[in-house]
Amino acid sequence: MRPIIDVNSLSHSKEIVIYFTRTNILLRILLLIGLAIGTIYYLNDDKSIISLLLAGIFLYQIRYLIKSIKRINEVQFRINSNGIQYQNENIVPWSNIENERVVTEYKDHDNSNHYFIYYIIEPGQVMKFDLEGLNIGKGDLQLALTLQRNRYNRENNILK
Repeated sequence: MRPIIDVNSLSHSKEIVIYFTRTNILLRILLLIGLAIGTIYYLNDDKSIISLLLAGIFLYQIRYLIKSIKRINEVQFRINSNGIQYQNENIVPWSNIENERVVTEYKDHDNSNHYFIYYIIEPGQVMKFDLEGLNIGKGDLQLALTLQRNRYNRENNILK
């Protein structure tokens, strides 16, 4: 089971592991079911061009579904008191990270995107990731960042 941040018992959240969301897989499965039903319906209705078009889209989407299923258990981020690790790269220690945060960018009054941003001091690199496809919300991620940064500071006797 994937970890959940328990605000009432923060001592249990030693490490936050972030994956891709499973919602996209569910939506792809529903799309494929709809395409299969549409293909069968138009095939029975003697509209073979539409049926062939829907079957082509169905076959094309299967590839993306399989790719998504294979990637479902890939860790995207690992956040703990040592630092932040992105996918299979080396962990970046908190001493080399600053200004970690969740930012909301508004397109208009109805549409907004949430981004996970942090700055790696050496080599001077800004990391920016869209939270759309991840299984964590902006509030939970901000809480995890604050929690793990404070743990690092406490473990290393850093006063702030």
